Amino acid sequence: MLSPELTIITRELTAVFEKLSREDVERAARCIQAHERIFVGGAGRSGLMLKAFAMRLGQMGRTVYAAGESVTPAVERGDLVFLASASGSTRTVLHYAQTAKDTGADLFVVTAVEDSPLSAIHPADVLLPCGGKDSPAGSAQVMGSLFEQTLLLYCDAVVMALDPDPDDMRRRHANLE
Repeated sequence: MLSPELTIITRELTAVFEKLSREDVERAARCIQAHERIFVGGAGRSGLMLKAFAMRLGQMGRTVYAAGESVTPAVERGDLVFLASASGSTRTVLHYAQTAKDTGADLFVVTAVEDSPLSAIHPADVLLPCGGKDSPAGSAQVMGSLFEQTLLLYCDAVVMALDPDPDDMRRRHANLE
């Protein structure tokens, strides 16, 4: 039997995912496939979820970078910058979005707030209907947990839609652990 906390979490996640469509996942997969280089950017726990996504894309053989890391090169025209911010007002994410726009890179934005400073730079490509840390949209969880969980699982669904080869991914898995 699940603990009451896990029951709440799984119910909340199910409610959010019932509002998303297959097209929401496939749109991101098509966007990833259309670009040679992918940069991911987020802050805090959302940024960590995107780093997990970047890890999977790298294991699939994609050229992928996390914004803000010391080994991340300059973004250029034709690159994809994949961003997530629940509120759409995270300063670092706004900086990433504006820099991408200024350089001619393509953007893919995941947020929970449709009308935000981020949407003024680039409208949301996917709106996760779960609120953020300041507007939890009825979540019993603390701060932005529901958005962060949803983001991780959404990105895992995108990876699945890209139809990865598990054996190929295992060969690329980190061996300096």
